[in-house]
Amino acid sequence: MSMIEILTIATATILGLFAGGMLTEALLLVPYFRSLPAEEFYRQHHDFGPRLYRFYSPLTIAATLLPLTTALVVVIFYPRNFGPSVLVALLNLSILSTYFLYFRAANLSFAQQRLTAIELERELRRWSAVHNFRTTLAIASAVVSIFAAIKVASSL
Repeated sequence: MSMIEILTIATATILGLFAGGMLTEALLLVPYFRSLPAEEFYRQHHDFGPRLYRFYSPLTIAATLLPLTTALVVVIFYPRNFGPSVLVALLNLSILSTYFLYFRAANLSFAQQRLTAIELERELRRWSAVHNFRTTLAIASAVVSIFAAIKVASSL
């Protein structure tokens, strides 16, 4: 197995894990947290927020850096096959950007317990919508990364 095959398979694997984690959060954790009264949400967020951050931070970093590295290698060494790999990298940069554009401030407002019960309900609805958007991007990225790996492997 060539180095590029290993790299594209590793990328698809990490992105599959990332998409699975995001989907689990979207289908299990987010609905649960949204169902809680504000006081209980803040109590549980205090306990689980840092744990979720420690889990998702390295996974998000890997799900960004590995596709970028793969795209760069494919563009340089396999330029005829660059399309899917570049698309995967762009999708994952988009996912990462949601943290800086929205989630960092929203999560801080939860940690600081700044929102009233009504504001919290609205913010959790928005949080869920943005999370569902990035989960959709993560699933698309994982699927495209499989096609990228197949395309590169079939061209060797």
